[in-house]
Amino acid sequence: MRIGVCASPNQLPIISELRYEYIETNFSWIADMEENAFREQTAFIEKYSVPSEAFNIFFRGGMELYAPDGNQDPLLSEIAAFARVGFSRAVHWGGKVAVIGSGFVRGIPDGMTRDETEAQFARVLEICGEEADRYGMKIVVEPLSRTDCNYIHSVAEGAAVARMSNHPAVGVLVDFYHHWKNDDDLNSIAANADILYHVHYGRPGDRNVPQEEDKETRAQLAALLKKCPNAKRLSLECSWKPNFETAITVARPLMEVFR
Repeated sequence: MRIGVCASPNQLPIISELRYEYIETNFSWIADMEENAFREQTAFIEKYSVPSEAFNIFFRGGMELYAPDGNQDPLLSEIAAFARVGFSRAVHWGGKVAVIGSGFVRGIPDGMTRDETEAQFARVLEICGEEADRYGMKIVVEPLSRTDCNYIHSVAEGAAVARMSNHPAVGVLVDFYHHWKNDDDLNSIAANADILYHVHYGRPGDRNVPQEEDKETRAQLAALLKKCPNAKRLSLECSWKPNFETAITVARPLMEVFR
């Protein structure tokens, strides 16, 4: 298991110094970036030799995924073009996996049922999976807290729609903070080990970085992940208290249990 941090490239100096293995940054940002800015950011990442193996915030705000009238094809064409640009750039930064959280974008819209939304979301995942696979990457569905999104709150729900896409590059993520907040079933992690491709860690309870007193909880979660051989990376996604540098410094040795 490789250990990384959800962060902006401008935080690479301290991340590199602490020997984290990768960062996880913003997919929609890289997809929409001007070409000159992309080249500058690429040079900056190469300077620190810490790749961005993972990406989050997949869809830009306001992006449309669903067609209440059922005519989703024009939207799928736009989504495919957007994803193609993003993945073609992400791979230059060392990209391996992209996280589809994007709760406000993927949520069940007014005028559509859950079943209708799920069928159309599965098509979105298939299209994005095809583009990811083109560049040797994968995508994962992120179950989110009920307060953050009205759709997909458990690992089992995320895995179910990932399987509906019927694409091998589409899987599911477990975020241990959201998992705790939704009182999700720990057994669902190993039950979906075949398509559990990525992990987020925020301390269950407060989303902080891990602390020494969490040792037993981390050991339990690490034991579960050992049953998930396709989960190659774990990204810290936390409330950075008292500040980012202090938090990731404290967390670094405590994350070794997940290897």
